[in-house]
Amino acid sequence: MQIFDGFIAAIAAEFNMEFHKSGEGSYTTVIEFENNRKKEVLVMLSWDEAEDRMIHFYSSVATFKADDGELFKYALETNATLDYGAFAIIDDSLVLREAILLEECEPKRFIKSLVYIAAKSDELVEILLEKQNS
Repeated sequence: MQIFDGFIAAIAAEFNMEFHKSGEGSYTTVIEFENNRKKEVLVMLSWDEAEDRMIHFYSSVATFKADDGELFKYALETNATLDYGAFAIIDDSLVLREAILLEECEPKRFIKSLVYIAAKSDELVEILLEKQNS
């Protein structure tokens, strides 16, 4: 965990970003956009099946009900168009997530994934709101 903490500290210093650490060792940060919108991203460390350390990015897109078939259909269709990440379900939330190897993660790659997940999840929130209102 010390390597991950050091990596996050280096990213925070290099890109002048604020990260907040939870009691479980994950981090959150808020990405602000030019349109006065902002999006929170959860960043956490885990291990894959081969015991390699993985950095995971999560950003909430929507909450859903069990019978929300249109939302699920939209999410699955959209997955095929995303450059990074994919939709996932966590509890009652639809999230956009991405995972990268810590060992191969350079600061530029980390920031690109972080900003992409935040921006794309914010865009998808807007699209879903438009769909609900039409």
